[in-house]
Amino acid sequence: MRFKWAIRRILVIFVVIILLIDFLLDYAPDGEELIEYEDQFDQQKDDVFVKEYLKLMQMGRAPARPIVEKESKVEENYWCFLKRPKYIESPRHWVRMAGIDVYSAYFDDRDNSLFPENAAIQILVMSNHSIESKIPIYCNTFTENSYSTVKGYIREIWQTGWDPRDSFQVPSLITCPITKRIDGSKEMSVSLTRKKCKDNKSAMKVIMKPKGSESKKKEVAVCVKGLDYQEDISNRLLEWIEMQYLFGVDTVSIYHFYLSNETQKILKYYKTNRNLKVIPLSLPPGNPNEPLERSAFLKGNRPQKRRHELLPYNDCFYSHIHTHRYVLILDIDEVIVPVEFDNYGDLLQDFESKTSGFRLSSISTRNVFKFPSNFTLFPHYHYMISNKKRSRKTSLKGEYGKSFSSTSTVATVFNHFALHKLSPAVAKSQYFLASEAVKLHYKSECPWESKKECHQLQTDVIDDTSLDRFERNLRNRVDQVVKEVGIKN
Repeated sequence: MRFKWAIRRILVIFVVIILLIDFLLDYAPDGEELIEYEDQFDQQKDDVFVKEYLKLMQMGRAPARPIVEKESKVEENYWCFLKRPKYIESPRHWVRMAGIDVYSAYFDDRDNSLFPENAAIQILVMSNHSIESKIPIYCNTFTENSYSTVKGYIREIWQTGWDPRDSFQVPSLITCPITKRIDGSKEMSVSLTRKKCKDNKSAMKVIMKPKGSESKKKEVAVCVKGLDYQEDISNRLLEWIEMQYLFGVDTVSIYHFYLSNETQKILKYYKTNRNLKVIPLSLPPGNPNEPLERSAFLKGNRPQKRRHELLPYNDCFYSHIHTHRYVLILDIDEVIVPVEFDNYGDLLQDFESKTSGFRLSSISTRNVFKFPSNFTLFPHYHYMISNKKRSRKTSLKGEYGKSFSSTSTVATVFNHFALHKLSPAVAKSQYFLASEAVKLHYKSECPWESKKECHQLQTDVIDDTSLDRFERNLRNRVDQVVKEVGIKN
């Protein structure tokens, strides 16, 4: 009898302690959440690191972050007592959590080496400076009637070798494993904290797996970075969009900061009549978001712009992991032309048949430049198919190429190829032969990265016949849209 009463006293004391801790957390000063993440960036230390890293690069000894993750243990905190968030925010809207700006969250049940026994929530964020391997992060996942707290895993979507400076905002992917007891839930939201068992007033809704996605995936979805044009680009954009659909693309997603009313008119037409997604985009809080000021900021801050571009690329990639086999990232002055086949689906399937021993990550197409022709008069909406000249030189592998990235083997994407892979047994980026596909890059002037060979690129030109067999069909399609929308030459 005495033993039973002793057990009861211990349980009562334990419950009182838990309630007291919960009370103290609830009534902590409001400012505590603000200092949960202290930005301790030191410019002098970063300058020293950059100098040392550049020396190592010259010696061929610079370290690179891994692009394949080893298996990690799912660390769940069973003794957390959390309140449900008051606000469930929509994805693709910036939400600040734990000192990090969260953009979107996706359910991901693909096979992977990081948490091989668990599905996961993939969260795309921007942070001030690098946070990978520097800080702990905890994911609080809420379902209809339960919740789970686990330790998250951070991967920076940037390689030090591209630019070792840490004085910028950088994008990262935070992977939150889903515990088995809640993995069958139909709805989820997630919040991030730097401390275990800490409440958060806001959580982000997780974009779940679409219904019917278990059926056969479609071939290719195209993703376009955040467009920012004060001028009217409707004519050129119309032709570019039609070219994607002509080559068998199922979906085109265009992210944009600012576009003119005329350009928006074209996008509205395709959004209504074709499978075009138009996604407004803003910079994270703390950056300029007034249109003219933001445009000047992006043009004058190229290193930061390159980092910001990676976030919509990866958001677009994750929005298609359950529905398409490949995601193609393109700019609107680029087009990949299949040489032997009429569409991307046949091109990709043929390439896969030739590389059947590989699990492909991305397939890249080499680049050729096309500068304005001085000898051809044509409507602006026929610009691409009327420009019959190209540079004789084909860019080297790794220069200006664009890739089809596999949604079954890739964790993150970079502008030109897949970055992180889901498992070790995945091949590095492969390349189409020139006889299989070519990437036409329409530039108004020679890019500064190629300034040493600009004269050769602009003057040593040859006839380009790669689009000839598509020309009549493309002209008819473009002319029909011009007529329906009411565009004047």
